[in-house]
Amino acid sequence: MSNGWFIASALLALVAGGWVILKSREWESRARISGRMRASPDSSEDTASRNTFEKLAWRLANSPLTRDDFLEVQHAVFAMGRSAGSAQLIYFFFCWVLPAVAIFLGFAFLGILGGMLCAAAAFILPRRTIRGMGRSAEKQQNREAVELCHMTRMLMEAGLSLERVMRMIAAQARPLMPKLVLRIDRFNRLMESGAERNQALDELGENRSIPVLRSYVMLMKQSSQLGAGVSSSLEQIILEARDVERSKLKEETNRIGAKITVVMMVFMLPALFIIIGGPAVISIADALSR
Repeated sequence: MSNGWFIASALLALVAGGWVILKSREWESRARISGRMRASPDSSEDTASRNTFEKLAWRLANSPLTRDDFLEVQHAVFAMGRSAGSAQLIYFFFCWVLPAVAIFLGFAFLGILGGMLCAAAAFILPRRTIRGMGRSAEKQQNREAVELCHMTRMLMEAGLSLERVMRMIAAQARPLMPKLVLRIDRFNRLMESGAERNQALDELGENRSIPVLRSYVMLMKQSSQLGAGVSSSLEQIILEARDVERSKLKEETNRIGAKITVVMMVFMLPALFIIIGGPAVISIADALSR
């Protein structure tokens, strides 16, 4: 009975967390619209318009005790294309609310030792999972940035400006670059709101863990300042990105070979010793028993 309650409570917590992720964009857009309708976004009226979850998430994210921990999670959430409001809500629910529920259930149903294990897992696993998802998103966006370079070179050779190129890529290339298109959408919104091109490009390439996109942004900024062509430079970025990816694949292949060697030593060598030396051991045992 206790195991059933534990499983049901865990499933309920997971469903609640998924619902928060789905609703975070709606809450974010509502807060953004409310901020635009007011003269001062940081006024007391804007603070009062937030719901309870948003207030608690904001206070937890800006607390001196948890600010450094939140910044690590925020970097990973930003890499996944989510906003600051979504990062605060994800941090609040998955790094504090869900661990608190897991700790309570662990101490209630599994005893002191089980509760301590649940506490350690509940605080470590969500943060490691979010950071791992952020690193995966950065790697995918780095690969998608190569396709961005290809399409930019093709469209600029046709005579389009960078703004037209970005709008066309956002409209036509979403299936090709599903992660990176979120950054491109933000670039387009900044340009439509009247921001300078360099400022929008800085926003596009703010993540230093995406080297291809950083090189792309630096090239576009230099091109807008000097008026030079970008086709040959984009080709160079693409070739360098391919060389880096090829080197990474070779390193991963070498690691796989080492891992397979360890697996063979642990699992296959004992079986070979048994097959080869088993008959000899049996013969020796029969000879000694006579």
